[in-house]
Formats: sequence, structure tokens, C-alpha cells
Amino acid sequence: MFADCSWSRPKQLHISYRNGLCGGGVKEHISNFQGHFKGEILKNALWACARSTTVAAFDRNMEKMKTLDANAHRWLEQMPPNTWVRAYFSEFPKCDLLLNNSCEVFNKYILDAREMPILSMIVRIKDQLMNRMYNKQQNVHNKWPGPICPKIRKKILQNSEWANTCYVSPAGKRCF
Repeated sequence: MFADCSWSRPKQLHISYRNGLCGGGVKEHISNFQGHFKGEILKNALWACARSTTVAAFDRNMEKMKTLDANAHRWLEQMPPNTWVRAYFSEFPKCDLLLNNSCEVFNKYILDAREMPILSMIVRIKDQLMNRMYNKQQNVHNKWPGPICPKIRKKILQNSEWANTCYVSPAGKRCF
């Protein structure tokens, strides 16, 4: 995996990909894309391409991009899709987030503790994490009316309403 990273303008990193990923993938593509092509419509079209879960959906979204802006389409065609399109991602990763900034969030979270001696730092981080877990648990306990989270409860209710219209009919030999 090689990536050529160069500073073409002050405070703006342009990345050209070759056989791999430099940095966070989609995040850099969005930044570079917005440096060349302005507008919310094009940004949303780029996200539609990046979120495509099948090659066919990616091709359809790229055609939409071509109708919106042919130059943007050509620019995106130069980027290897395995670095920014979900349909081309390896199945090996355990996380399919396009913007996974967990490390940055954690580093910001422990910013004060990083200046301490090692043992004090570890105790401080442990305390912060324990307090966070306790607060999240209390938050969930106060908001959720039962053992099932609200989003899943809503899906179950929608599916149960749909299931009320279904009927069981025998197909023969104890099959339904």
C-alpha cells in the first residue's frame, strides 16, 4: 500500500492513492472533493457513492454523479473504489463505519490525563471510563421502558403490524 501525500496549498493535504488507503479514506476524499467541487448536492452524491453496498448501486450512483457534474465523475473515477466505496471494502474488517474517529474521540477524552505520570494517568482514565459507563447505564435505564432499545422496539412494532396481515396456509406434509 503506497500513498503519495503532498502539500499543494497551505493547510490542505492532497492525497493520491495507489493500492491502498492513506489516513481515513472517505474523510480525505470528502475534503479533497470539496476543495475541487463545491455544493451540498455534489457532496450528497459523493456520500451516496461511498455508501453503496453493491457494485450495481455504486455504478448507478456514479451515473447520477456524471449527470450532475462530469468533471466530478472523472475525478472520482481516478480514485480506487476499494479505498472509499463500501461495496469494494474487504469483508475482513469488523467495523463498517466510513468515518471511524474513535481514536480521536478517545484522545480528546483523555487529554487532561495525558499530562500526568503514568500511574496517575491510568487511574484517571479508569475513573473516567467507569464514570462514563455508569452514566450511560443510568441514561439507558431512565430512557428505555423495557429490555429492548427504542429503535428495535419500533422495528418490532412495525413488523408485527405487517405480520397481522399474514396468514398461515398449509403447503402439505406438515409444511406451511
